[in-house]
Amino acid sequence: MLVCIQNFRSCLSCMRYDFWNSILSKRTNKLSIVINKIYRWLGLCIIIVLVLGPMYTSKAEDHNVKQQLKKIEEIEEKEEEEEKEGWLNQNIQQIFGEKVRLNGVVELNYEYLDVKDIDDEDSGSSSDFFLSTAELALRVFFNEWSKSKIVVAAEDVGQKGEDSKIRLDEAIVTLKSLRMPLYFIGGKTVMPFGVFEDHLIEGTLTEDLYEIDEWGVTLGFNPDFYGLEISFSVYKAPQVIENLQNFDTHDFRSGRQKEDKFRSYIANITFEPLEDTLTLSAFYDNEPGDGSRNQSIGGAFTLNYWKFTLDAEYITALQREKGENEEENKESAGVVGLAFDLLDSLQLATRYEVFDDDTPGDQDEVLDYRFIAGFNYSFIDVFDFPFLEDAIFSFEYRFSKYEKEKDSEAADSQNMFQFQIALEF
Repeated sequence: MLVCIQNFRSCLSCMRYDFWNSILSKRTNKLSIVINKIYRWLGLCIIIVLVLGPMYTSKAEDHNVKQQLKKIEEIEEKEEEEEKEGWLNQNIQQIFGEKVRLNGVVELNYEYLDVKDIDDEDSGSSSDFFLSTAELALRVFFNEWSKSKIVVAAEDVGQKGEDSKIRLDEAIVTLKSLRMPLYFIGGKTVMPFGVFEDHLIEGTLTEDLYEIDEWGVTLGFNPDFYGLEISFSVYKAPQVIENLQNFDTHDFRSGRQKEDKFRSYIANITFEPLEDTLTLSAFYDNEPGDGSRNQSIGGAFTLNYWKFTLDAEYITALQREKGENEEENKESAGVVGLAFDLLDSLQLATRYEVFDDDTPGDQDEVLDYRFIAGFNYSFIDVFDFPFLEDAIFSFEYRFSKYEKEKDSEAADSQNMFQFQIALEF
C-alpha cells in the first residue's frame, strides 16, 4: 500500500514539473525568437560597419590633457553657435538680451499607404499631405546654474482622420549645482526612460510604446567620469500601459481601478566607456496598475564609428496588470538602426523593429516586425535663407508585417512611402 502511495506522489510530481516546464519553455521560446531576430539584424549591421568602415585607432590620453581639450572644444562650440545664430534670434537678442532664445521647426509631410486600414485588406490605398509639426520653443538662461524652456506644438494639421492638436509640449526648469555634479529638472517633459535613437521620419517602435511624456521631477548625478549619468524620476500619471492600450496590444479589464497620482518612478543610468564613440544605457520604470504594478526594463547602446552610427534598444515587461483576457501578457520590443553620413549634407539610414505581444496564436492588427529605410538631405547651403538654421528634405519607406487570424479580412502587411520637408529657425 505504501509503495502505491509513493508511486502516486511521484507521478504527481512529474506531472507538475512537466506542466510548469511547458509553460516556461513557451515563454522562453517566444523571447528567444525576438532576441534571435535582433541578433541577426545587429550582426548584419556590425558586418557592414566593419567591412565599409576604415581602420579606427585611438590613443590613450592623459586625463588632464583631455580636460583641457574638452574646455577648448566647449569654447569653440559656443563661438560656432554664436556665428550660426539665426536671423530671428539676432533680432530677439537686440530686444531681450543674450539670455533669451527662440527657436522653432515646421514639418510638411506627404504620405502614401498601399492599405489604408489594417483591419480591412480591401480598404484600398490612401495619400495625404499635411502639416505634421509646427513647434515653437522659448529658452531663458537666467544664470550659469538655472534655465527654463517652454515648447508649444501643433500636430497633424490637415491630416485626414486626425484632429489637429495645439498643446503644451514641454515646460521645464533646470537647476544645476555649481559645487557638486547634481542637477534638478522639474515640469512637463519626456521622462528619461528609453533612448529612442532615430535617424528617420517616423519615431521608433520603442518610442511609440514606451515614451513617457508627463509632469514630473528628475534628480540627476553626472560626475565628470566617462560620461556617467545617474538619475531618478517621479511623474504624475502612468503612461506605458496607456500606450499599450492605444497600440492595440493590451485591453483594459472592465471596471479597471486607477491608482493615485505621482506613484510612478524611473531609474536611469548612462555610461560612455569610449568618449564620443560608445554610449551604454539602462533604465527601469515602475507604474501603478489595476491589481498589480506595471514594471518595464530596457537597455540601449549607440556606437559611432567613422561615418557610421549603429544603435540598438530592447525594452521588455517585467510585470503587467491583467488585461481583458485575465492574463498577464509581458510584451517586448527591439530596435536596431544604422546610419551612414555619405556626405556632410546627406545621410542614409535603415532600421529594423520587432515586437512580441506574449499572447498565444495570432491576433489581427498586431505588429510582428518592421523594416524602414530612407535618407535625409540638408539643402540649407543650396539656397540663401537668412532666417533659417537648417532645411532638410527626407524620404522614408516602411514595410510593416502584422499578425493575422485564420480566415480574417484584416491585412497582414502594409507599405508606406513618406516625404518630408523640415524647416528649422
